[in-house]
Amino acid sequence: MTPDAVLSLYEWQAGVCFRCAQEEVFVTHIDRIVTPSGDTYELAACGACVLDLELERQRYAERTGRHYQPGSLGS
Repeated sequence: MTPDAVLSLYEWQAGVCFRCAQEEVFVTHIDRIVTPSGDTYELAACGACVLDLELERQRYAERTGRHYQPGSLGS
């Protein structure tokens, strides 16, 4: 699957990447953290970081004999 095809599996909006800290880029929602005090933080990643994370998921799936399905970060 091409990088553009992988990125098209996600919804994008302006924001800050939690992984590389780039500001004012298009990001996609990855996860949510709730602290013990009840504060909630949304985690979002830019396109470059999404591709890195997807590659990590793909390699892990290959090592462990699991099926890799792109587009499910944060699911």
